Amino acid sequence: MFKDTLQLTRFRLAELSPDDYARHIEQALSEQDIELARSLLTLADEQGVVLAAQWQEQVAAQETWAATAMRNSSDIWQGISTGRAHSGAGLAAATLSDFTLFGDVRDVIQQSIAWPEHDPILLALAGTGLGLSAITLASGGTAAPVKVGLSLVKVARKSGRLSKNLGRQLTHITKNAIDPNVVSEVGTRFSKLELNTLNRVQLDELASTAKRIVSPTASKQLLKSGRGVRRIAKNTSSKGALDALQHADSIQELSRLARLSDGLKGSFRASLRLLPDVGKSLYKLTSTLISLLLWLGGAVIWLGTAAWYGLRILVWLIMGLWRLF
Repeated sequence: MFKDTLQLTRFRLAELSPDDYARHIEQALSEQDIELARSLLTLADEQGVVLAAQWQEQVAAQETWAATAMRNSSDIWQGISTGRAHSGAGLAAATLSDFTLFGDVRDVIQQSIAWPEHDPILLALAGTGLGLSAITLASGGTAAPVKVGLSLVKVARKSGRLSKNLGRQLTHITKNAIDPNVVSEVGTRFSKLELNTLNRVQLDELASTAKRIVSPTASKQLLKSGRGVRRIAKNTSSKGALDALQHADSIQELSRLARLSDGLKGSFRASLRLLPDVGKSLYKLTSTLISLLLWLGGAVIWLGTAAWYGLRILVWLIMGLWRLF
């Protein structure tokens, strides 16, 4: 099924004109999303689409160190202090703040203060992430990949880049899965810790407590989404993962996009911009129909060939019998 979806995506991309690419590159540049503009140039090259030299020149001019530093400076601080980010550097800062426990603790405290007007998604992600952060620090990084994925989901939620339908699904999963008593316990336990003297025992205790904030069933779904997001980020970039979170309407759809990113790699963001319905359920149905049509076409050819040879054998037998008489 993955190969069918990838082939269908490439088939549709082949129908696009140079003007389609140019329009979206211009839009990406106006949005200061240089990474997306580069992804569009990469995809155009892969598809054999010839673009005007001006687009390569404009993108290259925005990829210099000075231009990049100017764009990212304010976003880095925003990523560390609030967990919201838009640039790659801001995303890295937001993720790093979660790995130091600061980001998740900040969000657990903020959401517990806001209770019962809290955001269940943020609280559940922070609780699950806090447990993973402690495990990561104590184990030397074994839980880091999933932790990265959860942090990116949290950034998407805070930055308004989580699709409405996916947000509804995650809200449904988490709203009745949080134990307020455990939230309070985590806050109390953390307030007694001295970060400069943290040891393995304390981290294990913190992780054990944090894992109880969210029910095992809800935590399992959050971890599944985190793995999918991390897979997309690994294949493309953190911004590619945010694009997927903005487009996916469900955790299942997010998983389909993760599989698609395995094949598209650096051109994933461009493909998602040019074909916004990639990964939707309709794609799965269309892929199935195409597979069915190809199978039926093969069957018709086989039957036609068999009928032709059958007819020749029948004629040969009739001619043989005619000679005998």
